[in-house]
Amino acid sequence: MSVADNKKVEGKQRLFFALWPDEKVLQAVRETWQAMGIDEGKAVKPEKFHVTLLFLGDVPAARIGDLIDMAGELSLQPCELVFDRLEHWVRPAVLCLTAETVPPPLAELVEALKKGVRRLGFRPERRPFRPHLTLARKVRKRVISRPIDPLRWPVKAFTLVTSRLGDEGSHYEIIGRWPGDAMEESGHRSRPSAGQS
Repeated sequence: MSVADNKKVEGKQRLFFALWPDEKVLQAVRETWQAMGIDEGKAVKPEKFHVTLLFLGDVPAARIGDLIDMAGELSLQPCELVFDRLEHWVRPAVLCLTAETVPPPLAELVEALKKGVRRLGFRPERRPFRPHLTLARKVRKRVISRPIDPLRWPVKAFTLVTSRLGDEGSHYEIIGRWPGDAMEESGHRSRPSAGQS
């Protein structure tokens, strides 16, 4: 799809729910990636590292508020996602970190998001949730998948992100963020933080 073809459809935004790394996790990912010494494909810029929870596609701007309200009703029990393998997915030609085990609170959040968007009339992806962190794209040369030293990602919040395609690839902007139970104060759910990137 060309940049021209991907210009924001009038009144719509391309959205997905995701985990977004804090500085500590981001540094751990950088160090893991550099230690591998792999120079294949096009490396993903660190500011774009994320773990997609649920892809929504093009959403009418008028429905974004519904998604924000729905997400604000959900609860995330803080947990830890452990990436323990490097995998080369040949068909999409990406190199990524994967997690053998999905912590139950994260699996429950993804299912709750799916149910929530269905209730709003959206059709979520049917494929099972498989957490992965893309490190490089357009990886044509075979890279042997292998175990890695565990990379631990404390899961304390999830985000709603908009994606726009420009001359230099996708640009992401966080338009909503919801902390997990341990980060809520005074028993009140946090309001989303808009416009963060």
